Amino acid sequence: MRTESRHSPVGLTHDAGWELGAHRTLEAPPEEVWRMLLSEWLPQWLEVDTVPQMVGAPLRHGDRVRGRVIGCHMGRRVRVRWTPSRLDHETVFQVTLQPEPEGGSGTVLAVHQERLLGPAERQALLEHWETALDRVAATV
Repeated sequence: MRTESRHSPVGLTHDAGWELGAHRTLEAPPEEVWRMLLSEWLPQWLEVDTVPQMVGAPLRHGDRVRGRVIGCHMGRRVRVRWTPSRLDHETVFQVTLQPEPEGGSGTVLAVHQERLLGPAERQALLEHWETALDRVAATV
């Protein structure tokens, strides 16, 4: 008797296609992490000049628009539609901060990216974000 699995492969969703998520706990309070995220990390990661905290604002690199802010909860979350330089299509990228659970004084920094085209793209980008988060964790 053959049994069919109804489970999707890891990283494949019905609505958002292939997606990934990674997180690190940083030894710094959320306010400090938010400042670093907006002033240094996100502009570097997204290869843009700045990341405005206003829904609808464009993400620019010089005169070129690389994406758009589609969600922002100041101090907690930024969500963008963005075309990474290594891809030829738009993705949705989100970064979220949460206070460390159980009374810790640190911050959980989580990244999520969706609308990826397949498992190979997902794996390559997951490795990229894991490395980026390791670098951040080592500097905080």
